Amino acid sequence: MKNFKQQLKDKFDWDVSGLPAYTDEQSAEIISDLINSSEFLSRISVQEGNKGSEEIKLLSSSPTVQAASSCGWSATGGVVLTDTALTTYRLKIQEEYCNEDLNGTWAQLMNAAGANVQDTVMPMEDVMVAYYIKKTQSRIQDLVFNGDTTSVDPNLVFFDGLRKLWTADVNLVTATVAFPTITNVNAFDCLKAVSNAIPRVLKSNRVVTEILCGYETAQDCLDQIYNTKDFAANIEFSDENGELTFILPTTTTRVRSQRQLDGTEEVYAVPYQYVFYGTDLDGDVNGYQAKYVDSDEKLHFSVKWRSGINYVFSEYFVKLVLTAS
Repeated sequence: MKNFKQQLKDKFDWDVSGLPAYTDEQSAEIISDLINSSEFLSRISVQEGNKGSEEIKLLSSSPTVQAASSCGWSATGGVVLTDTALTTYRLKIQEEYCNEDLNGTWAQLMNAAGANVQDTVMPMEDVMVAYYIKKTQSRIQDLVFNGDTTSVDPNLVFFDGLRKLWTADVNLVTATVAFPTITNVNAFDCLKAVSNAIPRVLKSNRVVTEILCGYETAQDCLDQIYNTKDFAANIEFSDENGELTFILPTTTTRVRSQRQLDGTEEVYAVPYQYVFYGTDLDGDVNGYQAKYVDSDEKLHFSVKWRSGINYVFSEYFVKLVLTAS
């Protein structure tokens, strides 16, 4: 079997400009570029079947206790029903490939045998589909966090993401610290302030709530613990899928680095069950298809899905506020 090596590019059409003329190169496998991954969407609530906008239905109540020392009826309190819109947007990725562009380079080995067949078959289809599914999932997570309808990044303009929503929400609980910036001598204190501000009702109801921050902030916290704290030897941490996680000492709160917060000093305590991701079918992003279009003799490679994000009960979320000392 012929072997070859390629750096796959996330671009429109086959990009063969960097390849030399075919010289029968041999290699063991195709090497794709690295794709950031995260399990965030698996931890929050997913609302399927959303084809535009649906309501997240909310219930709250404050029953009033009364003395029952005499007969009579005196109704007080009641149930409050409200809702919050979860709007989804139909998105797509569409690319096209002319397999003839591969001929004349070592990549021609990827083409199907037969001059009448080569244009109609997607080279390495299984590899390409798996690669693009991961790439699309990464794009979605970037959009969920960093979406901004005013962004100059064309991948982020479809709706406002969690960072923009949380920053603007005055109803989030704030944990204010007297530091102008986060460093490896105060990061533990910053995260401890956020943990202390988590509403106790979440803990008493066992609602999974984690502190999300950038990788640098999480590392600064560990550095401070190991440099200055007596309990350094007792802390355990892991780094899986690029997420640095550990239980913040003296608390039961897990700290988790979130890639979309890297390079920022934003820190949030997030009760996952109150964050909602809207979509039509959860598996739509797995539906990449390659279709040959005879009119232009190209393969059309595409997928469509719906995405939207929102959250409820702002008063259960915490954000860090840095101030000059």
